Amino acid sequence: MRESFDASEIRALEEKLRSRSVLLCPRCDVHLDTRAIPPREDVSYVRDRVWLSCPECHRMVVLDRKPGV
Repeated sequence: MRESFDASEIRALEEKLRSRSVLLCPRCDVHLDTRAIPPREDVSYVRDRVWLSCPECHRMVVLDRKPGV
């Protein structure tokens, strides 16, 4: 199983996502691979999510994009 980032790294990535900054791995300082996760039709609420993964350390996290991001 892949490891995730720690809480402070996740908060920093959320801030970078909101400010539309370049998303770099907080551990490896390389560009994170980014994949949009489309909303599912079988749930009553819509979530706009993005999956971030590092090609070097293989850590990953799924973040909710805030409206307007």
